[in-house]
Amino acid sequence: MKTPLTDRRVDRRYAQAMKPWTPDELEKLSTKYGLISDRALARLLQRSPNAIHVAAVRKLHQSRSMNFYTARNVAQELGVKDSKTIIYWLKRGWIVGRHCKVGAGLNFRWMFHEEHIKACLRRRPYLCDLKTMPRGYFRSVVQEEWDKDRWYSCEEAAPLLGLKDINAVHRYIRRGWLPAERRPGGPWTGRYVIRHSSIQAFLANDPRQPKSEIVSGSRRQARLSKGLPVRLSVHWSILCPLCGQRVLVMASPQLRNGAQVQSEFIRIYTNGHCTHGLKCTVGLTLRYPEEVRSAE
Repeated sequence: MKTPLTDRRVDRRYAQAMKPWTPDELEKLSTKYGLISDRALARLLQRSPNAIHVAAVRKLHQSRSMNFYTARNVAQELGVKDSKTIIYWLKRGWIVGRHCKVGAGLNFRWMFHEEHIKACLRRRPYLCDLKTMPRGYFRSVVQEEWDKDRWYSCEEAAPLLGLKDINAVHRYIRRGWLPAERRPGGPWTGRYVIRHSSIQAFLANDPRQPKSEIVSGSRRQARLSKGLPVRLSVHWSILCPLCGQRVLVMASPQLRNGAQVQSEFIRIYTNGHCTHGLKCTVGLTLRYPEEVRSAE
């Protein structure tokens, strides 16, 4: 006499529940538990969802969140007071995370992996404060990035740039001369931080002009009346993008850097075809010879 179908299903489930766990199955369970639902893990291991939960708790002594970091765990590891700050980083795209497949009551969890947290800290180590950050692996990552290329506040960067006022640093940042990042959270909300390599690049190609080189009309007349010299032009060597010829360009000192001189040169002399010679001028007026003669 054949047994009913329901009885055969019960017998098969009972046999699966009583089947001993192999080391390979326990390893898969320890690496996947919490990352996917118990039903999906039961289909993978040919077990019941209840057997999955019992084996994880009793055999492995493992909770669902041991294979990933929650927002609260990340906040504790990085020395951040509130997990909402981590969610803010997530929405800004500074750290990668996703919803956990396993719910937490009526709500859901955010899950973060170690490699994503490490990538966030290497890209933006200024998000954490080393003074409040607990000792551990993530603190060593932040310390390594600070030692490699330190970040400075505007107050710390001003003496390195030869400035006494941090408002000048803010002006350089707004003009795009000095790359900087805004530091969020805590008492430093909205404050700029500047990397040491950015300061070195700024000083290597300093776009600032000394006051004696500013060629405004009133300043030029005042310096000429005092018998002081006035810089009327600056020479640049530019490679034409169309013909590849090297051109000597006389430019006004009001053009702050080589990028402005090159853009003006391209706009004036390379409109579809080259109209320049071996020497040309950019941004200069023809009034200064009369001014020099009148001063003489």
